[in-house]
Amino acid sequence: MKFNRDCKSFPGVYACEIMKTEGYEDCSNCMFYEPIEKKILIIQLGAMGDVVRSFFLENSQHVDEILTFGSESYTRLQQEHFDVLFNLEISPPATLLANLINAKEKFGYFFDKDGHPSAFNKGAETYLHTAFSDYLNRITKKSYQELIFKALDLEYKKQDYSFKPKINKEYAQTFLKINHLKKEDKILGINIGSASRFPSKTWHLDKVKELISKIKEDYKIILLGGPNELDKQEELEKLAITNDFNNTMEEFCSVLSICDVLITGDSLHLHLAIAMKKPTIALFFTTPSWQIENYNFLKKIDSPLLENYFMSDQYHEELTKSISAEEVLKCLKSMSM
Repeated sequence: MKFNRDCKSFPGVYACEIMKTEGYEDCSNCMFYEPIEKKILIIQLGAMGDVVRSFFLENSQHVDEILTFGSESYTRLQQEHFDVLFNLEISPPATLLANLINAKEKFGYFFDKDGHPSAFNKGAETYLHTAFSDYLNRITKKSYQELIFKALDLEYKKQDYSFKPKINKEYAQTFLKINHLKKEDKILGINIGSASRFPSKTWHLDKVKELISKIKEDYKIILLGGPNELDKQEELEKLAITNDFNNTMEEFCSVLSICDVLITGDSLHLHLAIAMKKPTIALFFTTPSWQIENYNFLKKIDSPLLENYFMSDQYHEELTKSISAEEVLKCLKSMSM
């Protein structure tokens, strides 16, 4: 009997859906045979949790299988062979795993014998060096997208984000109804959260309050954040509509989808907005704004103190207050909605 083990639909441990549906005994006469031309493994373990990563990838037409990092997948990946490995992470366990992968070509980073990351290929060295040196990070005026394309030896043409966040339209409509939001309302989302690694990425609440007081007659304002911002939510909840800070990623994206414009720091919210092509004002306090690609729907505001606190992972109140509400308001007025 013939079985096409290299077919994209071949599950390996049970009959595929095509075989069941078509009543095939084996793969000899299958009209749906789709051989795998090239097996590519992408390692992505850091920054975001498994739930968030899966949310982005599970409906992608470019991804055939998602493996959650654990003992089973770790063992499997040491046995399986790939044509290409892409690893853009410079920290363990991603670099350690990259060492163990059987692949004809490897791009990105591995765990070297000195206990530190090294680059598989010449093109990946630039990004690695910017991680090693804040000075190089400051003078290397390239977007993150450009750096990672170079690291993967791919041509960069300012490609758009290829993933589209999943939107629950029913949830979005219910949110609009509960909060008495109308079609003609101009809705502004303000993200008041950031990752704990860079606590100074977030705009100070005093500035948020000041902006709200200046625009509350013209905009319906929704506060956005996560579980870490519950205290901030309580402080601001009387001034604006608050999203459920404990909601799922799908629910959060559904609320973000109804916003006409977003104000956010350098965070996951920014990347979601870019994926949605959402008019956005991005505030940069400690991380380099030039590492975010320029888009016609994105306006950036750099803190005047950014150079002083470049890549600082400490909280500095004066830094979080260094972008004025007036400057953000001016930028907001310049955006056509």
